[in-house]
Amino acid sequence: MLCTWFPAVTEMRQAVYWRLMPALLSAVALYGLMSERAIAEPSARHFNLQSGQQVGDVRCPLKPGAGQRRPPPVEELEPPDAEELDQIGALPRASNPTPERLDESAPIPRRIAIWGDSHLAAGSFAAELRRILGAQGVRPRIAFLPLTMGRAGVILPLRRFCMDGWKSELAYSSRTLRVPTGIGLNALQAEQGAYLWLDLRNQAGEAEVERVELFFNASQSDASVVISVDGGPEARISLEADDAFGRVSISATDGPISVLKLRAQSPLILHGLKLNYREPPAAVLDAFGIPGATMRAWQQLDPAYFSRYFDAGSYEMVMLEFGTNEGNARPFDAAGYAHMLEAALQNMRAVFPTARCVLIAPGDRGVLLPKSRKKVGRRAGAGERDSSLSASLLRFSHIHEKIFHMQQRIGGRYGCSAWSMQSAMGGAGAAYQWMLANPPLMARDLTHFTLPGYQRLAQELADALGWKSGLPAAPMNPLPERR
Repeated sequence: MLCTWFPAVTEMRQAVYWRLMPALLSAVALYGLMSERAIAEPSARHFNLQSGQQVGDVRCPLKPGAGQRRPPPVEELEPPDAEELDQIGALPRASNPTPERLDESAPIPRRIAIWGDSHLAAGSFAAELRRILGAQGVRPRIAFLPLTMGRAGVILPLRRFCMDGWKSELAYSSRTLRVPTGIGLNALQAEQGAYLWLDLRNQAGEAEVERVELFFNASQSDASVVISVDGGPEARISLEADDAFGRVSISATDGPISVLKLRAQSPLILHGLKLNYREPPAAVLDAFGIPGATMRAWQQLDPAYFSRYFDAGSYEMVMLEFGTNEGNARPFDAAGYAHMLEAALQNMRAVFPTARCVLIAPGDRGVLLPKSRKKVGRRAGAGERDSSLSASLLRFSHIHEKIFHMQQRIGGRYGCSAWSMQSAMGGAGAAYQWMLANPPLMARDLTHFTLPGYQRLAQELADALGWKSGLPAAPMNPLPERR
């Protein structure tokens, strides 16, 4: 009735028209509020949803218990002991690192992104960089939220999340060249009924996100989701776009968003979220880390598709922290790594042609030994060192040195500086020294770092960049004296 009655208003006298118009608008508004569904008014793919009254912390639904298969037994491994370390002549005895110095004259960038592997996924490295920049008055926020939550080893700056029914597709393991991937170099594929709940409030419980942009792959024309904000009524949103790259914008009727709940009504592929704050941040530092990831993700992605995430503003600095997993291949193929790095950096420059670029080479890595090894007679004679043991325990150290030098050489052709975590640690063999530090800076797997270790590496990088953290280095104990 409203559609047929409204044009007739124009035939009334002007005075009657202006008297009836407020009543008409009130009736339309009341009609919308009486609906059992949320208000979902698309405007350039923007949806303003009716918010509810979210109270307290998010409680995830209980999942039915499932029997867990026990992994097959494997031989137990452990770090080498002091006696074995003593037989390695290449271990550094001093704790003074010798990291490469980067361009310290450049001003601190206001938009920074870091992509990497498990070292970045742990969250501590990026968190320390944000803290250091905050101490310098920059105070960076997070713009993009990758959909890597739920993966083992990933810690996101997210207050809480709940999810079920999703499968992750990783760009670095894709067999398809020019794969359309998400902002975090992965995508989440949903089965029907899959859900994702995100508590977007800050750690103090304050809502600051005014609008959320949801990125998706729109190759499936019938894909749709049901979304609610802060416990309000659900709204069905069709995920369609003019081409494969899709984006919808979501806001709430009553101010910033606290909790966003999403449920898949059909199979779909999500690529990430962008957070738009009530007060635009003066700086941004985004971190995208996936355990096991390699630089191959940048070789496989479609640069034209990937560039569209940044149409509203690109990054001033891009850091790529990869190499640990590449160095784990047996045997390490230096020529193959160089080819992959070249192709990856070509794509990176296609996406970020003018950004300042830093390649972060892997840290030092040690070798675990079988617990069942025979220790009788293993020690070399007086004044001698076991060269075979030394070569074994420093195997990854030498590979990581090669990776750093290739990053220096090839990265330079694409305007990228290279910085070595291994050099910042003290060189080849420093993994064992960091493990023996007090507090330990290296985890006992001799691959990853402890929280103080990641914090120290972030401080070293900040100093190399001229960000001047001004913080004392974490204490380190020297290696045991030779006996």
